[in-house]
Amino acid sequence: MMRQNNTIHTRHYVIAVAIVCTAAWITHTLTLGLGTDPFWNRSAMQKFYPSNIQPDLSNERFSRVSNSDELKVFSSQSVSDVVLRTTIDDSIADDSDWLAPPAFANEASYKIKRGDTLGSIFKSQGYDLRLPYLISQDPIARALVKLSIGKVIEFGLNEENQLRQITYPITALEQLVVNVDEKGVQSAVQVPLAYEISQQAKSGVISVSLYETALEQGISITHIRDMVRIFGWDIDFVLDIRKGDSFHMIYEDYMLDGNKIADGALLAAEFTTQGQTYRAIRFDNGDGEYSYFSPNGESMLGTFLRAPVEFSRVSSKFGQRKHPILKTWRAHRGVDYAASRGTPIRATADGKVDLAGKNGGYGNTVILSHAGRFTTLYAHMTGFAKGIKRGARVKQGQVIGYIGSTGLATGPHLHYEFRLDGVHRNPLTFKTPKATAVKEDLQPQFEELVSTWSGQLDTLRASTETGRSFENLGAE
Repeated sequence: MMRQNNTIHTRHYVIAVAIVCTAAWITHTLTLGLGTDPFWNRSAMQKFYPSNIQPDLSNERFSRVSNSDELKVFSSQSVSDVVLRTTIDDSIADDSDWLAPPAFANEASYKIKRGDTLGSIFKSQGYDLRLPYLISQDPIARALVKLSIGKVIEFGLNEENQLRQITYPITALEQLVVNVDEKGVQSAVQVPLAYEISQQAKSGVISVSLYETALEQGISITHIRDMVRIFGWDIDFVLDIRKGDSFHMIYEDYMLDGNKIADGALLAAEFTTQGQTYRAIRFDNGDGEYSYFSPNGESMLGTFLRAPVEFSRVSSKFGQRKHPILKTWRAHRGVDYAASRGTPIRATADGKVDLAGKNGGYGNTVILSHAGRFTTLYAHMTGFAKGIKRGARVKQGQVIGYIGSTGLATGPHLHYEFRLDGVHRNPLTFKTPKATAVKEDLQPQFEELVSTWSGQLDTLRASTETGRSFENLGAE
């Protein structure tokens, strides 16, 4: 009896081993076929893209990343990553014969309004109400849960009017494409739009203010702020700017169908004030991040910005003064910047938040520590920016709060203090060392870039000066 049981167990073991081996062979064969068949890869790629988008892999903005299952987008400024939720074989990068994806029998769109959710939109459009929850569980598709007012979400439907695809613009440069069926999310991918990069060259001569002059020339607020930040160490845009100062800029715009959809990188800029000219060139110093340098390779981004508030005025300087509320003479150990309530306040350097809260007569205050020896104080805020709390890390130029009049203040302004080893210093006059220069081994590439952009900036300046001379002749 025991021998018979052993025989049965042995037979079951042999059968089990045979089944496992057969299953392993089938899995290996199918996987190998899927990984090497260009046709399958084309089909797998196509189901991620809507009918109106056909990625051109011959475009220089698309590049295969070795040892990775990601297709990434590159331009002079890194825009976005397109992460495909499937394995894409290298052979597809050489195959320009894309198969056209199946067209949808019906299409619909919906403009998002205040209070809309994915669930409420599905209900109003008559779509499967189980899908919003299933979408929220997908690591990529769940971006649809956070909808922005004014954006348009598009739907692709089959012959039975069943929802099969959702397209939603995540940013101005990319959209989310989600393929669904009655079981849930089948695929999701962030797809770059077929945008073009347009290079712009603009100049301006300040007549009233930098802000107004730049807007008159069609320059965006983003690019104005970039220029202020770049030259913010050498130029105090609150105190130094004069009528007749000039600037020249070369920057990128992202275009789609002839229309601007987003601001690109500021490539090079020049600013002349009070007879002194400053020039900045954008360059990757080998760490994968772009920064700005003078033509001789020195960093344009100083350790500290000259001013924590853009487009304001100094209402009280460093030194002795009569306190406006206490009416007594005392040392004023900071600088006051007057601006309207709610104006953003920037961290003047990378640092850590030591205090974010009420601080006696200072009112709502943020104190940052920098590099061990420096601290900066920002007082009388009406409120703090999101995430600003004790222990948080901040970057230079990051908004940390908003101008107000809390504490002992007669009106909305920022009281700003700068301390070195605990000793107050005048923020308007004290200078700290500059940041890292261009690396020696990258000097040849940098010098070539400087030659290119400097030539264009020289041309812009010459044309501006010629225009000025014509204006003078006309006046005479």
